[in-house]
Amino acid sequence: MSASLFVSFRKARCFIKLLAISISIVFGPQSLAAKPPLSVAISVDMPPYVINQAISGLQVDIIKLALDDYDVRFVQMPFGEIQTAVQKGIADVGVGVLEDDSGVFYSDHFITFANVAVSKKASSKKIEQVADLKDHLVLTWQNAYLELGDAFEQLYSPQSPERENYIEVADQADQVRIFWQGNNRIAVIDRSIFIYFTKALGYVADDATFHYVFPSVTSFQASFKEAKVRDSFNQALGKLCQSGEYNKLLSRYEVKLKSTVCENNRPSE
Repeated sequence: MSASLFVSFRKARCFIKLLAISISIVFGPQSLAAKPPLSVAISVDMPPYVINQAISGLQVDIIKLALDDYDVRFVQMPFGEIQTAVQKGIADVGVGVLEDDSGVFYSDHFITFANVAVSKKASSKKIEQVADLKDHLVLTWQNAYLELGDAFEQLYSPQSPERENYIEVADQADQVRIFWQGNNRIAVIDRSIFIYFTKALGYVADDATFHYVFPSVTSFQASFKEAKVRDSFNQALGKLCQSGEYNKLLSRYEVKLKSTVCENNRPSE
């Protein structure tokens, strides 16, 4: 190696060391370390909550902000599969689940939906309570019968004779499409999701009637493989609420709710 080349090599090494030290001073030691990867099971696209293959959306943004210390890698799947994704080792985190006794760690409620029954305005259907859904073809999401109150569960449980008029659709774009393409059909769905897909499919939301027969909001949690990640998520979620950032996300995605998780959450024990 020539003397001039050796000198250039030493200068380059010194420059790299100085650059690394400068980054560490300015941004802290964490900047030099890669964030630990975290696989997160999330639903297939259901705007405005999950958009463009989980690149954006209300639910996506909340998860990214609340798990900012991790390299979040979304794994999309039908809604009905998320409930057991952590238990089966498919993902480290499952978002949009309900707590059960399956041995994983559950977060505070982090996302809220405003579910309604929807009919075509031209049909002039009178639906004032869950029982009025009987004898109509009901289109809804996977496992919805477990998530919308006792009356709905009794009407559409697997053992109920009314179950034959109940269809669970994995993709909510398909759910809305099927609703508009037929008659005597009722969609049970989050209001914002219905409006989004109705417009995207070329239909008019004003041609539908919304029947408010369910609780004003239905809130969901996230399941975690590790308690420490769950605890970090809960703390970050609390900060999003306290700073007002959570409400800003609701406004950004035009989601209007009577109450939010920020008002209803209690600290985890």
